[in-house]
Amino acid sequence: MAALIFLGTKGEIEESSPTHQYHSSLLVSASGTRLVIDYGILRKYSLEELKPDAILITHAHPDHYVWLKENVKTDVPIYLTQATYDYGRFTPANGRIIMPGEQFKIGPCECLSYEVIHSIRCPAVGYKIKIDGKTFVYNSDLIDIMDKDNILQKVDYYIGDGSAVRANLVRRRGEQLFGHTRITTQVNWCKKYGINNIIFTHLGKETIAKEGPFTREHIEATLAYDGMEIAI
Repeated sequence: MAALIFLGTKGEIEESSPTHQYHSSLLVSASGTRLVIDYGILRKYSLEELKPDAILITHAHPDHYVWLKENVKTDVPIYLTQATYDYGRFTPANGRIIMPGEQFKIGPCECLSYEVIHSIRCPAVGYKIKIDGKTFVYNSDLIDIMDKDNILQKVDYYIGDGSAVRANLVRRRGEQLFGHTRITTQVNWCKKYGINNIIFTHLGKETIAKEGPFTREHIEATLAYDGMEIAI
């Protein structure tokens, strides 16, 4: 059995709450392997405390990629795209360059990176990870998934972008979109593809302010909180 532990659950905002103090980050623990997804500026634990076997990075924003502003030294392999590696002020010593669509394995975790629409300057990927017959996707910042028909098939847990419940955070520069899609839109994706376990992290200003009403009105989804752990 694997465990998903939410080390942090808030986005790059000033607002916080007692249960949303740290930037969104996930620890996957399975069969002795410890895998961290994203490691940002506001964090509760050092890498020495977490002892990860590997770190997966979605993109080069400071709430996801500490090397943008800090030279955190570690020998832990850091999986990231070339765009992310090239963007940061510092670079991890053990960077492993991956391409969107690439499959790789870390211990018992079968990983697939996939392209999402989120930022123009800092292109992002999500991760589809299969462990012991269970599959989850992690895309904490996005407007859309480029290949939803493939990525969202046969998924047990959807972990998505909680920046906004209904507020429109999608922006346009020329023909290019950037920003965050609504929680309600992502819930509709999950309904279409038969995904019953829906969790949101990277909570934004609106979501944190309306967490109580959201929890009462949307029983189909869960807002993650710092330290939340689920067994899959």
